[in-house]
Amino acid sequence: MSGNERVNSAEPRSTGLTRTLNFRELVFLSFGGQAALLSLLTYATGVLVYASRFSPIAIVLGTTVVLLNAVPVYGLSRRYAEAGGYYIYALYTMTRRLGLETGWVYIFYSVIYGAAYIMGAAYVLQYVIGLHPMFWAITIFVAASAFLALGIRPSARYAEIAAIAELIALIFIAVANLAIVGFKFYNPFSTARRLSPSLLATAILFAVGIPTGYGSITPLGGEALKREDIGRAALLVVVLGGLLSALVVYSIIDAGMYSGKLNYILSAKVPIMDFLRLYYREFALIILLFAAFNDGVLASLSFMAATSRTIYAMAKNNMLPYSLSNTKDGHPFNAVLATILAYSLVVVPPLALAGRPFELFLVYGGLAGMANLFVHISAGVSFVIQEFRTMKRALTYSSLRFMGWISRRLLLIILGLVAIIYSVWTLTISMGALSGETNLFLLWIIVGFVYAEVIDELMGRASQSQSS
Repeated sequence: MSGNERVNSAEPRSTGLTRTLNFRELVFLSFGGQAALLSLLTYATGVLVYASRFSPIAIVLGTTVVLLNAVPVYGLSRRYAEAGGYYIYALYTMTRRLGLETGWVYIFYSVIYGAAYIMGAAYVLQYVIGLHPMFWAITIFVAASAFLALGIRPSARYAEIAAIAELIALIFIAVANLAIVGFKFYNPFSTARRLSPSLLATAILFAVGIPTGYGSITPLGGEALKREDIGRAALLVVVLGGLLSALVVYSIIDAGMYSGKLNYILSAKVPIMDFLRLYYREFALIILLFAAFNDGVLASLSFMAATSRTIYAMAKNNMLPYSLSNTKDGHPFNAVLATILAYSLVVVPPLALAGRPFELFLVYGGLAGMANLFVHISAGVSFVIQEFRTMKRALTYSSLRFMGWISRRLLLIILGLVAIIYSVWTLTISMGALSGETNLFLLWIIVGFVYAEVIDELMGRASQSQSS
């Protein structure tokens, strides 16, 4: 098959994996990939720096952007119920080569993004306790790898317990902060006029990183009991995580304003972390330890599961060594081992050489952000193409019922196009601001294109030998 040919898949094929994940488990795995508490300690810091008292609204706006990007995933996941996520979407709606390139970049994204959370967690734990960050990074990595090797069911159970505890912690922090000042509420719109459009845009870019996490469950379509649960879980977690994070940030600013400590909080090195230490003292240590370690394990585990399923799906289609598609009791064991190896190479040697987890977190965060936008552009294009094809078939009907259905499809296409435009704009801005990360990201894409050419050549020779 030529690399420019589209793979036809009117009906999703058997995945070879055991379907065990229900809607609830997918929600908690996605929430784990979001790492809400750790995201508040990192991404929310950027929002506070640029938006100050308007930060809660900036987070809501960022959540809206993420929700818009999740629409294509929602639509595509309802159609394709195979393991592989973004790779499968591009493979079936565009061409084999673009499918390979999307999967190639998604592997890069998921490995780097999961490793970024390990670095972020190691930094927080070092900041709070003082032990060497390598100790924390290896501890978190080993814990996540152990759950991954045990299979998706134990991973989902751990994610459920840990995510519920995190939800309780977030709600407690928000309510306790509001109670500190007797439930007095400030107006976040009061400073909107003093906020320039450029500052607001920058704050929203940081805010987008808070509710993102659904990308960790899209490759799990081959293990979901119902295909539509992937998209439903993605939308729910974006809304839940985004609004809850906005509430926590609002409560922190509210407590700071009415207690006269707002300037101290905003000028702190890590505002939310220092706020917790100021108001909760010894109890803050427990919250920070829980947030860092739990989210480090949970986020890296969620993205390691996503990486392994993408590797498995690509190997099954002969885009990676076929041995990586071997399963053991419905579990992609070889792909899991390859994932653990990839993470170990991204976590241990760089941290040993640099010794600064927060700087690595920033570099990895920039790389993952660009790769994330790339796969979302691919998903958006896949979604628009799929909707156009579906609508074209439906145009053979002329009843009012089908005209209403076509109108809804047009709305979905418009939403998909808006998501593509936003992702392209953001990727362009990001690549201009992150020169070093951009070079590495582009190098990975170029290697992917060369690899695609090699695969096409090998498959072409195999086809010729079979025909002769």
